This record gives sequence, structure tokens and C-alpha cells, in this order.
Amino acid sequence: MRLRLHTNQLAIRILGTLTGLGFLAIGAYAVFGADDSVAVASRERALWFGITALIGGVWAVGVSWLDPELSGVWCRPPRQPRDLRPPR
Repeated sequence: MRLRLHTNQLAIRILGTLTGLGFLAIGAYAVFGADDSVAVASRERALWFGITALIGGVWAVGVSWLDPELSGVWCRPPRQPRDLRPPR
């Protein structure tokens, strides 16, 4: 299987990458930022929040460049009720 980096919709891909980098920064700070002055329960909570944010950041950066069509990932249009949909 060959992974291909897509370059269409460049502005959305760059914004998705910046969002992912923000999640990575917050996750890294949550994992490595606590010291011994913080309660053990708070450190554990921060650790798991940080791990979750790191996973989300990796996902955001990866999907931003590997998914060929981003309209359903970052900019999904809102659903319309059935009575407001245009006729076919």
C-alpha cells in the first residue's frame, strides 16, 4: 500500500495541520508539564488527557495530508431537515 500526500485544498490542509500541531503541543505539555507539587489524581488525569490530545494531533496532521477529499472531515456541511431539501 502506497501513501500519497495530496495537495489540493491547500488552505484547509494547512489549517488542519496547524490544528493538529496545537493538539500535539497541548498534549505534550499535559504529559510532561506536571511536577510533584500537583496531586497524584490530577497528574494522572493530565497524563491521559495529554495522551488523548497527542493521538488527536497525530490524527489531524495525518488526515489533513493523506485524505484525498476533506469536505467530509473538516468542513462538513450541516444536515438539512427532509422538508427543506431541494427536490430531485
